[in-house]
Amino acid sequence: MTVVIAPGLLQAVLDASTEATVVCSASGEVLFTNETARALLPDLPPVLTGASFHGEHIQGFRRRLDDDHYAWFLRDHTDEAERTAALEVERSRSAFLAEAGRRLSASLHIRRCVRTTVELAAGHLADAAMVILPSVRRQSAWTRFVPGRPVEEGTLHERMLEEVPGLTEALGGFPPIPSRWLDPAQAPEWLFPADLGPVGGLLVTPLPGNAEPAGALILVRRTPFTTDDEALARVFAARAGAAIAAAVLYREQVDTTEVLQADLLPPVLPDTEGFELTGSYQAARDTLRIGGDFFDVFEPLTDGGPTALALGDVCGTGPEAAVLTGKVRQTLRALHLVGTDPVDMLRVLNTALMSGGRARRFVTVVTGAVTRIDHGRVRLDLAAGGHPAPLVLRGDGTVEEVPTSGTLIGVLRDVRVQPATVELAAGELCLLYSDGLTEARGGPSGGEQFGEHRLRRALAECSGMPGTVAVERLRQLVSDWTHGGARDDIAMLAVRAPARPHLSLRDGGASDTSPYLISARQNDRRSRNRS
Repeated sequence: MTVVIAPGLLQAVLDASTEATVVCSASGEVLFTNETARALLPDLPPVLTGASFHGEHIQGFRRRLDDDHYAWFLRDHTDEAERTAALEVERSRSAFLAEAGRRLSASLHIRRCVRTTVELAAGHLADAAMVILPSVRRQSAWTRFVPGRPVEEGTLHERMLEEVPGLTEALGGFPPIPSRWLDPAQAPEWLFPADLGPVGGLLVTPLPGNAEPAGALILVRRTPFTTDDEALARVFAARAGAAIAAAVLYREQVDTTEVLQADLLPPVLPDTEGFELTGSYQAARDTLRIGGDFFDVFEPLTDGGPTALALGDVCGTGPEAAVLTGKVRQTLRALHLVGTDPVDMLRVLNTALMSGGRARRFVTVVTGAVTRIDHGRVRLDLAAGGHPAPLVLRGDGTVEEVPTSGTLIGVLRDVRVQPATVELAAGELCLLYSDGLTEARGGPSGGEQFGEHRLRRALAECSGMPGTVAVERLRQLVSDWTHGGARDDIAMLAVRAPARPHLSLRDGGASDTSPYLISARQNDRRSRNRS
C-alpha cells in the first residue's frame, strides 16, 4: 500500500530538520526549502546547478531522489573555520613566545638581551619597537629596531621621557595604559623615524624586573592594536623584562666579584734593585681566576732593606680557599709592616689561624727576605711551614734544595721551623713553588705525577735563562704534561741574581752582545745609580 504524504506535512518534516535541505527539479529549479536552509541562505538563487555547492564556510552535496527530483544538503562550517583560525593564531603566538623564551634565555649580556627584545617585538608584534632602560645619572639608554634597518642605540636625558605618552608611568612600575587611550600624534618626533609612515597605534608596556621595572617597551603599528595584541605584548614584555633583569643582576654580581677578586689576584711584582722577580699563577678553575695557592712580595720598609716574599698553598681550591688565601696574605702584609722576620711570620700566622672561629683549614707557606749584597750576589733568608723546600739553580746547572722545613700552619699550637739562608751568585736562581706543580697528573697514562725529579731536570735545563723565560718554560712543560687540564692551583715565584755583564771592547774587556747580558748590564747600572 502506497502512502501519499501531503506537501504540508513534508514541509513540516523538512523544517524540523537541523540540516539545511533544498529540493530541486531535474533542471535545477528550486521547488522548496526547509527553514534551516532559508536561514542559512536567505538569498538562495532560484536555480541550483552543478554537482556540488561551495560558499563562504558553506559546503553541500547533492543526492538524487527520483528521475525528476534531487535534493541539496547544506552545512555551515563557519564555527569550525573560526575555531581553526583561532587555533592557528594561538599556535603562532605560542611559537613566538617559545622562540622569545629560547632567544632571551640564551645570553646574560644586557645589550644582547635588549637587542633581542626589540628584534622579536618588531618582527612579530609591531612595525617598530624601542626599549628604554631606567635612568642612570639622569640618562636613559635606548635601543630601537625597524625591520630592514640596523639596530640603533643611544641615550637621552630623563626629562625627555615625559614627552612619550605613558612612558613615565611604565618606568615607574604602573600597569600599562591601553593603546586606545594613547594618541600616537602626541609622540615626539625623535621616538621613531619620520619615514616610518602614519602611526595608527602606540603601545607602551613596562618590562617587569626584580621588584622594579627593568625598562619599558614601546611598540608602534600602522594599524591600531587589538585587545589580543595588547595581551600578547604584555606576556612577551614579562619574559623580556625577566631576561633583562637577570642580565642586570648578573652584571652587578660580576662587578662585585671583580671588586672582591682584586685583592685576591696575584700582585703586580714591584721593580727591584739588584735582582729579578718573576711570578706565575694558574688557578685550577680558570673561570674563577683565584684559588688556594698564592704568592706575594712586600717592598722594603727602608732604603737598602730586605724585600719580603711569601708563597703558600691553602688546603682546597675554589672560593673558600681563596677567602682564606686573602686572610693569610693580609696577615703576612701586616707582619711585614712591623718588621717581622720570616720565622716569626709563620708563628704569628699560625696563631692567627688557630684563633679563627670557623672550621680551620691548614696552610703551607714559605716566607723569605731577599737582600742584595756585594758583587751582585743576593742573599735569601727562608723559612718553610709544611711547604716544599725551594730549589736553587746554580751557575753550573746543578739544582739544590734549600734545607728549610717546618710543621703545617694552622694545625698545631706550637710551630717548629728550621730556617735556612742561601746566597745566589750572578745568574743563579731560587724557585719557590706550590705542590700543584709536582703533583700535576698527566703524561702518557694521564694519571702520573709530574714529580720532583722532572721539575729538577727541567729547572736544570733553564741554566742561563732570565727568570721570566725559566718560569714560563716550567709552566709550559707542566701544561703539556697535563694536556692543559691542571686539577690543582699552581704558583711559582723565582728570585734571580742578575748575570754579571762582560766588559765591552771599548771598556777594555771582551765583547758580548747577548740580550741577557745587555739586560743585566743595564739593570746593574740602574742599581748603582739608585744607590
